Amino acid sequence: MDAPRRLLTALAAAALAAVPAASARELERPLAGEVFFGSVRAVAPVGAMRATLFVGDRRVGARAVAGGSVTFSLHHPPGSYDLRVRWEGAGRLVRRDEARGVWLLPRSAQGAARERSWDAELSGRLGGLGRSFSGYAAFWVHDLSTGTTAGWNSDASFPAASLVKLGVLFAALERFGPRPERSAAWRDIRDLAVWSSNHASNTLLVRLGGSEARGARVAQAALWRAGATASTFTGNYRLGTSVGAAPLGDAPAPLPFLTYRRTTAHDVGRLLFELHAAALGNRLALRRTGLSLHTARLGLSLLLGSDPRGLNLGVLHPALGPSVPMARKEGWTTSLRHSAAIVYGPSGPRIVVVLTYRTGLDPAESAALARRLVALLR
Repeated sequence: MDAPRRLLTALAAAALAAVPAASARELERPLAGEVFFGSVRAVAPVGAMRATLFVGDRRVGARAVAGGSVTFSLHHPPGSYDLRVRWEGAGRLVRRDEARGVWLLPRSAQGAARERSWDAELSGRLGGLGRSFSGYAAFWVHDLSTGTTAGWNSDASFPAASLVKLGVLFAALERFGPRPERSAAWRDIRDLAVWSSNHASNTLLVRLGGSEARGARVAQAALWRAGATASTFTGNYRLGTSVGAAPLGDAPAPLPFLTYRRTTAHDVGRLLFELHAAALGNRLALRRTGLSLHTARLGLSLLLGSDPRGLNLGVLHPALGPSVPMARKEGWTTSLRHSAAIVYGPSGPRIVVVLTYRTGLDPAESAALARRLVALLR
């Protein structure tokens, strides 16, 4: 090809590349950072005739545009993904839409049955497990596909450690919505959820209430509204006597001392249930958590991405294995190890909570108890 012809060809290519595509926008669903269950929907720009879905850099599907939108069904293993839809029409790129850092859960994860029945047999086996522990223990199990529950010592109060930070998470997602991920508080919200940062928690309390004390009252209100009525975010209360606390129910082995922040296995299970149900659009759960569908899905995604390093590894995560998706919250001090999770197994979601306490507790004992619990549930 001679030089003038090469120049004309290059100029034509440059001109085509310079044709401006419409500004990029988000997918209609999921939005960036959300949990989703396989359905990807995007609204077509004017002039688009074809849409191609990419997961990361891999092309996974294409659709002709009909009716102004396209919907894809994604069949990938559970996990975090970046999604992109490329729109084309008349031989050119029209627009790129994307949703980064979305968490894909299996379709079986969409069960959200409230507490309906009590499994006495499993509860008895949990009792045997708990009584064998050389300290104080509590368990709560809730099958979200059937509404069947089981537990032992599940209404006994324990030092809460970081578990009641779920109240801060709910309050912050509500306060800084409708798009908290675009707010100045987002880094602290993420750090609180993903690796249980005390600094992030304290900063959020000030953001929520103007001071840590007033922010703690906001977090307390969020806990009680979501059903954790036997939990306290702050304050020195005698077990079972604080204002708003539920009477002791399933508490055959309560801890005989005062505690600053406290919770129960059942309460933590309630909090996780309401978050999961809100992420599915359950109206009662949305009202109880104070969240929107987006902020609930964002919060659940954050807990699914909980950092498994250091003490935040918890005791359920290693017992279940890294391949099982878990939306989890951990709590620990030198005397306790707590793990609470929504476990998204192949047969459907299940909430599992294990609390352990003893002065001078060996963390290996809590880990061993969690392994026995997981073996019992399989």
